[in-house]
Amino acid sequence: MIEQNYGDVSPKEFALDVIDRLNERYDLRLDDIILNHALTTAQKKKLLTTQLLEVLWADLDAHDVSAGIEYEPTAHDNQLLTALAATNVELEPNITLTEHNANIIRGYQGDDVYNYLFTLTKRFENMAAAKTPGQLAIEIVSGSLVSVGVAMTVGTIKAWRAGAALLAAVKTGVTSIGMKTAIGVVVFVLVALLLFLLLENPKKILGLIINDSDEDFVVTDWRKGVDGGKGGNLYLEHGYMESFPEDHENENLDSPLVQIRKRFYFGPNDPDNTVCAGIYFGDRNFGFRGVEGIMVFSSKTTNTSVAHMFAVPYTNDNGTNMRLLTSKPAPDTLPTLFREMYNARKVRVDMTTGGYRLTSTVNHARGGVVGLIGYIQKV
Repeated sequence: MIEQNYGDVSPKEFALDVIDRLNERYDLRLDDIILNHALTTAQKKKLLTTQLLEVLWADLDAHDVSAGIEYEPTAHDNQLLTALAATNVELEPNITLTEHNANIIRGYQGDDVYNYLFTLTKRFENMAAAKTPGQLAIEIVSGSLVSVGVAMTVGTIKAWRAGAALLAAVKTGVTSIGMKTAIGVVVFVLVALLLFLLLENPKKILGLIINDSDEDFVVTDWRKGVDGGKGGNLYLEHGYMESFPEDHENENLDSPLVQIRKRFYFGPNDPDNTVCAGIYFGDRNFGFRGVEGIMVFSSKTTNTSVAHMFAVPYTNDNGTNMRLLTSKPAPDTLPTLFREMYNARKVRVDMTTGGYRLTSTVNHARGGVVGLIGYIQKV
């Protein structure tokens, strides 16, 4: 159970407290971006990410100079700058957890789901303030995570399996990609979480999907469906997708992109087993409709596909559903599949079928700011 209860604090109040601390710590006015109604959410996302990275990277440079360190940009740093130069910062890197902690999170229901979103935001705020790989490693481990981003995770797992303690292994993982890239990946996730909490539109959802299986999962042509379009395996009946998970399948920058990487699995109940998770953020359009949609995660190597449905209707109950499929569905069948799963939606589904356990939980049937935790597990 999560000890801290944020039931008396609105999402916006919580996020503004985080923004106030960032403003004071780094002499920024991030609230000017948040409150600028002339900016789209995508523009706010890019400006918040850019301004935070500029000041945090400058802070790291100042620390390195005082410590007598000459910084050399890494290939990962250059990749991050390329992503920032894009029109929209769509990348939401995978986060990784031990299988043990992921199973605890899978069991969350009700307020625990909602509170987890707040605590996750606070943890990423703390990570962003780190000045050294050791400090960042402490914050990551204190946040019950293993790493942020697949590249960092690969370096961490290698060191961990070679005999290093978890904290030392995470420090190695940070060092393997460079401190600036590590902080940059943290900022990408932090900004997505803050925007979810800050935006005043009701009927929105933040989902965390955990992949405890041996499959690299992709959502084929997902960008075609972010605003209700068709042609891919992401379909929005109502609303649009603000953020979506995407990361490399390994530490190499030229490796294929996936939505959620497969687990690092060393055997049943091995304490080093580590799972990856992806974050998505769906928001409503103007009008009397909430955000409702479906995404299909398909294996890159087998016929396994998992359909995940989420719904925050304007008048009916919030709900979710999951279904194991024997093949990747054609994009034009998704509206029908969505309706079937929507009609059978629940606050929590938990089923074992075809060698997989599928779990998905929204925090409550009512309310417009919805948290969701989904879990795909090979059993």
